[in-house]
Amino acid sequence: MNRIRRCKNKCIFCFVDQLPPGLRPALYIKDDDFLFSYMHGNFITLTNLSSIEIGKIVKSRLGPLHISIHSLDPDIRKILFGTNNHLKAIKFFKILDSAGIRSNIQIVLVPGINDSKDLKNTIGKLCEEYENIDSIGIVPVGVTDYNENKKVRPVNSIEAGQIIMVLDQLKKKHGKKLSDTVFLSDEFYILAGKSLPSFNSYGKFFQIENGIGKSTDFLNEIKNNFHYLIKNDFICRNNLNILLITSEYGEVVLKEAVSLILDFLKNSIDPGQNISIGILVVKNTFLGGNVKVTGLLSGADIIEEFSNINTRIYDSIFIPDSIFNNDGLTIDDIDKLKIKKINKKIRIIPDNGKNFLKEIGKILYKIE
Repeated sequence: MNRIRRCKNKCIFCFVDQLPPGLRPALYIKDDDFLFSYMHGNFITLTNLSSIEIGKIVKSRLGPLHISIHSLDPDIRKILFGTNNHLKAIKFFKILDSAGIRSNIQIVLVPGINDSKDLKNTIGKLCEEYENIDSIGIVPVGVTDYNENKKVRPVNSIEAGQIIMVLDQLKKKHGKKLSDTVFLSDEFYILAGKSLPSFNSYGKFFQIENGIGKSTDFLNEIKNNFHYLIKNDFICRNNLNILLITSEYGEVVLKEAVSLILDFLKNSIDPGQNISIGILVVKNTFLGGNVKVTGLLSGADIIEEFSNINTRIYDSIFIPDSIFNNDGLTIDDIDKLKIKKINKKIRIIPDNGKNFLKEIGKILYKIE
């Protein structure tokens, strides 16, 4: 841990600074390490690097890097980053791009600061002045109940719709280069109540781990893998009751997925069979604010929701593995095994469409 390059910025929206006290120490580490960016896709700001290190990156051809830009306006960058080193990062970024180091860019959108006109200017300059950007991902700022900066507030539904409209206008103006490069996170479309972009519009899904195109990819896998629900050599169960655990944002995607699945089963299996797939939405009271993504659900909130329902009526309960880290812990340090002990029918499943269907198929035909 001591060798990790630590971030010295004082970003007004830093999510680490918005975490509640008493969590495991690793969650409070602010890394800004270019090796982590190259190897694991962590976003770095370049403000904490030296010219020597930039030279090493170029010499070693380390790319693509994942870089947080947020804005190219000096005054706005100073507000966002809370440091005078922010201009150094732009100079370094130009050096890297000119040297052919490819990058994936992140813009954390903070309403009233780097949205609207500044967002247009940032995207325009990035697309026109830089040659080696694979993607530009725009994500709404995350705000928890522990946020103490009054300048930072969540993106609302009206603003989300406006951002979608701005991006559509920019794509018409700048053409294919921008259309193939700039993407909004799924949250904007969910917030605005708009349809998700098509699967093909995301290209290579460069920032799927950043929540950009993940919902569309999930639904695409559902639509193209229904064969996992047909097992001709096995007898299908007559009655099946499944419960899906998800977040407030996850509910929107799962509702569509469940509708697709039930329509398929209705037309492919005996209509007389009773197959039910319910959704239990867990609100994130642990972090609060506008944190509504599934991966940040706490174990305590899930356990609390279970205490309010009769879990015995379900044949299987699905919990996505994205809420656990590599050690099997939720953000509030509740072990995967502790949650599974609540009910022996709980299954921890990968949060992709293909494996989702595989798990339903196993239960449908009693295959373990």
